[in-house]
Amino acid sequence: MKTKRTAAALLAALCALSAFSCTEKDGGGKNSAEASSEVQTEENTAEASSEEASGETSDVNNDLNSYVTVREATPAMWKVTDEKTGNSIYMLGTMHMVTGYTYPLPDYIMDVYESCDGIAVEYDISSMMSDFTQIQDFYSKLIYTDGTTVKDHLSEETYEKAKKFMGENMFYNQMMDSYSVGFWEVEIETAAMMKMKNLNEQGVDSVFLSLAQRDGKEIVNVESLDVQAAAMNASSDELCDFMISQLIDSTEDMASYTESFARQYDLWASGKIDSLDEADVENDIPSDLEDDYADYLEVILYDRNKGMAEKADEFLKEGRNYFFMVGASHFAGKKGVDDLLEEMGYTVERVA
Repeated sequence: MKTKRTAAALLAALCALSAFSCTEKDGGGKNSAEASSEVQTEENTAEASSEEASGETSDVNNDLNSYVTVREATPAMWKVTDEKTGNSIYMLGTMHMVTGYTYPLPDYIMDVYESCDGIAVEYDISSMMSDFTQIQDFYSKLIYTDGTTVKDHLSEETYEKAKKFMGENMFYNQMMDSYSVGFWEVEIETAAMMKMKNLNEQGVDSVFLSLAQRDGKEIVNVESLDVQAAAMNASSDELCDFMISQLIDSTEDMASYTESFARQYDLWASGKIDSLDEADVENDIPSDLEDDYADYLEVILYDRNKGMAEKADEFLKEGRNYFFMVGASHFAGKKGVDDLLEEMGYTVERVA
């Protein structure tokens, strides 16, 4: 069986939570609400931090700018209309981590934002940063409470490899051993991405959260923290062991790793949304893990797509004028949110 790396399905929100976890463990970090709207015109707000984490700043092989070919982003957007009531919402597929070429976003996106009463995002991470109860609730779902540690859930070889990788990239401390293998995978994915030069961490959803806060627009969550945590914990121990090991191995060739992300970015930035379903680096999944992987996809992608479509259905029925934005992978393929809404009887038009 062949399968694409699953990072794309998670990046829109899970890497945001992962990055937030790192600032919490370090005792610091900047609240995304502090980010100004000037990010729309900055070419690279995160270059310095990604360079520091990479330790390879002089290596052109890990420079996103060497591989990205789409210099003016025109992401896919849809208008969903209830013909019975005339109610409609606009939907945008986002990426949480982008490049220096992403901003400013095109007028057709900014015009929709200006006309909306609020935005609907996977999860408003900025609200979590100021609410200790949310923080506790979230982490309680990602920590082993049965007396085991991650050492009991990963092979010794993979544990040592993962610990070494995170330590080299300033993502590891002893607290990490209490966290689930799924959380380790997301942390390692984030650490791997931070090795790329000219990566912009101020993703599309984060930009609009900052703008909505500035403009006093309503912000609503499409998903709950329970759903986010379940996505992080969706993988079996055996599958996670395999994916962590493969992921770390892939970073040994940062040129290929960076080029892979650039290809994915180019597809998103050019609006080729369905191609994301088959893009990205492919890895062989062992036959004994095929069922585990199928179950994993159901939780992290297809079940979430259904929940997102149901939330959009709720907004449409209530006549909520929200700009609905979730990770681009949730629109890819034949089981995307847009396809599910069409099956519900809504008129779905691709407007860009």
